Amino acid sequence: MDEERSTNVPVPPQDIEAEKAVLGAMLKSQDARADVSSILTPGDFYLNEHQEIFRTMLEMEQKGVGVDITTVYSALRQRKTAEMVGGITYLSRLMDETIVVSNAKFYADTVSDKSKMRQLISEAERIRESAYSSELPPGDILDTAEQRILEIAQKTQRTRYTDISEVIVENIKEIQELERQGGEIKGIETGFRDVDKILGGFQKTDLIILAARPGVGKTAFALNIAEHAAAIGHKVMVFSLEMSNLQLGQRLLSMTSSVPLENIRRGEISPEDWDSLSAAQDSFYGADMVIDESSSITPIEMKNKCRRYKQEKGGLDLVIIDYLQLMSMGGYRIEQREKEIGAITRSIKIMAKELGCAVILLSQLSRGPEQRGGDHMPKLSDLRDSGAIEQDADVVIFLKREDYYQSDDERAQVDNSTGLTCIVNIAKHRNGPVGSATLAWVPRYVKFGNIAHEQSVPGQF
Repeated sequence: MDEERSTNVPVPPQDIEAEKAVLGAMLKSQDARADVSSILTPGDFYLNEHQEIFRTMLEMEQKGVGVDITTVYSALRQRKTAEMVGGITYLSRLMDETIVVSNAKFYADTVSDKSKMRQLISEAERIRESAYSSELPPGDILDTAEQRILEIAQKTQRTRYTDISEVIVENIKEIQELERQGGEIKGIETGFRDVDKILGGFQKTDLIILAARPGVGKTAFALNIAEHAAAIGHKVMVFSLEMSNLQLGQRLLSMTSSVPLENIRRGEISPEDWDSLSAAQDSFYGADMVIDESSSITPIEMKNKCRRYKQEKGGLDLVIIDYLQLMSMGGYRIEQREKEIGAITRSIKIMAKELGCAVILLSQLSRGPEQRGGDHMPKLSDLRDSGAIEQDADVVIFLKREDYYQSDDERAQVDNSTGLTCIVNIAKHRNGPVGSATLAWVPRYVKFGNIAHEQSVPGQF
């Protein structure tokens, strides 16, 4: 059974001796079974016989049945696979040949590495067949290939559990650190004092939904946060599905230089403005912030790009996506848009958790706020296209500009030379309080700002 299999093609990567050592250690030691079961699955073994023995022992452990050579042989007989694996004689050999049981984890890592190599070879063959068939465009083949290879690279067979005592120790350390910092913001600061007081900054793995009606300032608010986060040393990625890199760059220059956006677009720049623009340009040197202007992107493509950036930069703290309704999963019909939106938000939440970063996802609102008389403050039910948006979000932020409506049914004319106000309503906060903050809105520079607590004049900050 152990002899090298005769074949006309090269033998795939495998280490039969390591597989034997893993199984032998499992037959001898409960600790070895615990270590190995967190690393391997039956499919990681090259020999079918070894897969069956491993699978049988796993099932016995799950059922609370004692594992030794006699009980395993009995279980294999009940499964009618005892003869296929070589019977009790082969089980005895596995135990006899395994000398150092404490090395079980090392043997398991070896088996896992060989398994990944075989998976890579298999995926390479699939890629080759797809490329030869010419049935799919190159972009689709590349996307699928990248996704599959990354899945192999990131694959963890089983989530490792953590003892509750270890969790509590980490909690105590975090509380002590907060006390040492004097209650300072621990998450990613937004740069807006009153917003940070409510949220405590954006936390790693959080999905933050930023929603408002068109033209209220979602993109400007998100860029304010992105610029501030990058300025204080965070690594930031911005996905702009609506605007080009140059358009976003113009906005960033306007908000940091206080040169009116309209002047920048027209090229009407005074000597003083040039000094301000030069200083603003210098402020971005060395900032870890990148912009992706893909007009059509799936969550899978986005996750792959984020992962590459994280590997290149050694980290990723904040991702901003502008905006949800322009994204697609692919493969959904138009009438399934609600399900597609739900699939997108779930994928982005998973991405935030896997990459360990905060994700701000901009979203359109329905016309609900406009149709309500009197109070036009958005509600969670106004989130457009799918209830899954609210469900998947850790934080939901609504923007309501006081100048957006002149009356219940008439849009106001905005004076672009006047600083106005905007209510930032944190309507959902999974791990903390909700509440509202008022910011200054300065449309000339497409920016928001803090209002001094003692000031009562809107727009001063």
